[in-house]
Amino acid sequence: MPIYSTDDNLAIVQQAITDLVQGKRKVRVEYTNPQGGRTAMQYTEVSLAELRALERQMISDLKVVPLMQSVDVEVIF
Repeated sequence: MPIYSTDDNLAIVQQAITDLVQGKRKVRVEYTNPQGGRTAMQYTEVSLAELRALERQMISDLKVVPLMQSVDVEVIF
C-alpha cells in the first residue's frame, strides 16, 4: 500500500510519532482497498525509527529546495 507524501499524511505520521513517544505501542492505520471499497482499521506495531524515516522522507518530498535561487546572464555584443 503506497503512502503518498501529502500534508495530511505528514500530520498523521507526526501524530503516530507522538503516540509512540507517549508510550502507546500500537498505531491505528486506516486504509481503503485497491477496489475503492470500505475503509478498514487495524492496529500495527511500528518502530519510532521507521516513523522518523518516513517523516523525514515526506518532509523532503513536500519541501523541495530550488536548485537555483537566481541566475545572472551577461550578453556580450
